[in-house]
Amino acid sequence: IVKEFVKKKRMEENMKIYIAGKITGNPNYKEQFAAAEKKLKAEGHQVINPTWKPEGLPYKQYIDMGLMELQQCDVIYLLSDWKDSKGARMEYIYALTVGLKERREKA
Repeated sequence: IVKEFVKKKRMEENMKIYIAGKITGNPNYKEQFAAAEKKLKAEGHQVINPTWKPEGLPYKQYIDMGLMELQQCDVIYLLSDWKDSKGARMEYIYALTVGLKERREKA
C-alpha cells in the first residue's frame, strides 16, 4: 500500500500541465501566466505556458499552437479569468472531451 501511495504521489508531482486563461485584452497576462507557471513548477510539474509565442501572429495560429501543446498534457490549469476567454473556453472543452484532469487557480 505504501509503495502504491508513493508511486501515485510521484506521478501527481510530475505531471505536464497546460495553463489556460485570458490573454487577448488582458494587459497583465504575461505576469499572470508567469506566476502560475512558477507555482506549478515549484510543485514539481512540467508546465506549458502558452504566452511564450511571438506577438503579431494571426489569432487562428495561436489557437492551433495552443491546442497542439494542450494535446501533450495531462492537466489543464484554469486561471481565474478563463471564462472570459473564447480560446480558454475552447481549450477547456477539449480537455473535458479527451479526459484531461483539471485544476483551477484559487481566487
